[in-house]
Amino acid sequence: MKSTPKILVPLDFSKCSENAFGIALQLADKINGELLVMTVLKINDGGAMDNFAFVADDYKLKTELAEKGLEESIDSVLKMVRRMLDKEPKIDTTIEVGNIEVTICETAEKNNVDYIVMGTQGEVSMLDRYMGSVASNVISNAPCPVLAIPENASLPRNIILGYATNFSAADVFEIWKALKLFKGFHPMVKCVHFADKPVEDQEKMDELKEYFNEALPGTDVELYNLASKDKLNDMENFIKEEHVNFFVMFKPKRGFFESLFHKSWTKEMAMHATIPLLIFKD
Repeated sequence: MKSTPKILVPLDFSKCSENAFGIALQLADKINGELLVMTVLKINDGGAMDNFAFVADDYKLKTELAEKGLEESIDSVLKMVRRMLDKEPKIDTTIEVGNIEVTICETAEKNNVDYIVMGTQGEVSMLDRYMGSVASNVISNAPCPVLAIPENASLPRNIILGYATNFSAADVFEIWKALKLFKGFHPMVKCVHFADKPVEDQEKMDELKEYFNEALPGTDVELYNLASKDKLNDMENFIKEEHVNFFVMFKPKRGFFESLFHKSWTKEMAMHATIPLLIFKD
């Protein structure tokens, strides 16, 4: 039976991915986990057998550069975060070839990974603008939870997890799964429900509070039942006012998550670039 949590960290030697690696190191330390750090090569194949020698040389050169890059990046990040660690986690490395997002997901599945922690940078669409196109594709297809880390994010001493509820029966289980990753930090959970007429949902909120007390005793959970005409704007305000520094969500599909990251929300979602998201399969 598997007992050691494993975190996969894709590294492309950018500041963004190295920052995510630093956070992954600290998380692995707290949950007694281990890290698999990977980089993905794209080889020029030329589309012809005549280029076999060229492809082989290209692969050899890029592999050598990747090995050196991994070693240097790991050493550099360890120097920055070592003082924050109780014990340096085990680190394995792998160099893969192929489509980046597909290869990340395949590597996660092949190695029975528990979490993927990756840096995010904005690009084109709403989801892409926040997470980066590679990250958004990984989130959609990953076999495990993904922690998406914006470039300038850090791991705060006091973690406050935000969670939006629609009174699903799975809420407590979903939050329990999130707490597993942050158990060494003893996070506070701030669970919010937005409604046009919150008074009508107060009974459900009271029932959820009672359920939390029974199922997760000792967990610091606060529940908010708030009036809202503009969920996105009110979510932004909630995150700011309640000092939420991580947000827990689930794989994109029809409903709240999809509407939250629709392209029309581009400008309104810009502030979210500083908030890491922990995204689970639904």
